Amino acid sequence: MKRSNGPQQLHNLSSSSNINWEKYKTKGYLHFDERIQIGRMKANLLNEDWIASYAFLPYIHFEMNFKKYITIKEIDDQGQVTKRKERGKPKERKIFYSAHKDGYIYKYYGDLLNNAYNQYASDNQIDDSVIAYRNNKLGKNNIDFAFEVFNHLFKFKNAVVISSDFTKYFDNISHQTLKRNIRMVLGVETLKRDWYQVFKNLTKFTYVNREDIDKFLEGKYGRTLNKKIKTHQINRIMTSSEFREFKKKYLKSKPDPDSYGIPQGSSMSAVCSNVHLIDFDKEISEWCKQKTTNAMYRRYCDDLIVIIPLENKSVTEFATIQNELFEIIDKYKKDGLIVQPEKTEIRLWNGDKILDEQLQPSKLDYLGFVTDGQMIQLREKSLFNYYTRAYRKANTVKRIEYATERPGPKRSLYDLYTHLGFEYKKRGNFITYAYKAHKKMCQLPVQSLIKKQVKRHWGKIQRRMQ
Repeated sequence: MKRSNGPQQLHNLSSSSNINWEKYKTKGYLHFDERIQIGRMKANLLNEDWIASYAFLPYIHFEMNFKKYITIKEIDDQGQVTKRKERGKPKERKIFYSAHKDGYIYKYYGDLLNNAYNQYASDNQIDDSVIAYRNNKLGKNNIDFAFEVFNHLFKFKNAVVISSDFTKYFDNISHQTLKRNIRMVLGVETLKRDWYQVFKNLTKFTYVNREDIDKFLEGKYGRTLNKKIKTHQINRIMTSSEFREFKKKYLKSKPDPDSYGIPQGSSMSAVCSNVHLIDFDKEISEWCKQKTTNAMYRRYCDDLIVIIPLENKSVTEFATIQNELFEIIDKYKKDGLIVQPEKTEIRLWNGDKILDEQLQPSKLDYLGFVTDGQMIQLREKSLFNYYTRAYRKANTVKRIEYATERPGPKRSLYDLYTHLGFEYKKRGNFITYAYKAHKKMCQLPVQSLIKKQVKRHWGKIQRRMQ
């Protein structure tokens, strides 16, 4: 790797002094380079010349598939409403994770950009509107963000609520727009060599499929692979010479590298998803203010919600607001913003209940919480996913007990999925989250059913192990 013969150039961004180095943890996964502690990387991260000449390694890629279930309401001949669940179209998420040194670089430049974005967002009055991946909103999570939206909505006698999200947002981020906006946020006309090197490798990256790596490792280590990984006898996936031969066959380039898309999974991609939409956020925020000073706009990555108080609940006013909002969104198609019609919800709050476009009783779903105006609860899908994972773990414990005729590893089951794991790794678990959500949502003028939803979790899990 090329080294600079001149004096080191250090970052002079004011935001570089606000880096929390304690959050730069060594990752445990295997990659094409060895694990490294931040203490051995810090000087290089601060050296612009070193970054500008750094050769990034390929990402490792895999896909996460999420099963989706939808509730279908049916009305029989007697007018009785019945519900049934059907499996919907699976959701696929493409994940890319970087090499260890690369990860530190992306995180560091992501933090620099995030700090600069905080100032830009404040100056342009969008700081409150953009809530995902922010490092200036410490201590807040989806509970707080959802509470803020519902609490604001319930103050009005009439309000229209529009929520939606964008299709494959990270895959559709415009490189041209992103680069322009990064320059704008940093306050520069041209990206310096180090910034350009990071941007180039974020937008024109290469990758290797994880399944090809798995086959290589299995062929090299055979049955001893899992043991060697658990005992840290393997420090990297392959040697440098093996990598040179391996990439000839398996290295892939990002499709359409010069136009759209950044890897989901990179620590810098998160803040870039906000920087990419600074013009959009400003326009939507300004549009809301023109409607009324009490309007609210919030965007959580690709998930947006708008609340506009109404003078009345006429369908005409309802439709006008919807059309105006989607006209604005349509202007940003060139930047990769494509709305999912099936995920767009138009709701009316009449001071008592949530209504749909036909003014029939309905529900509002936001950040994992659902309300009909009388109660609030966790989204059914969240509970389904929780119990699916808990039952799978319980079944594993049961199989081990049957095979060994000894008590199974219940400790991890309890830590992960029951009230006994409240302090699990200082973060808690789903039950901790549910209880915190219940306590917060009890402050709303509706009944919280969240604690009731998880009340019987202990008995359900115990019965699975019988």
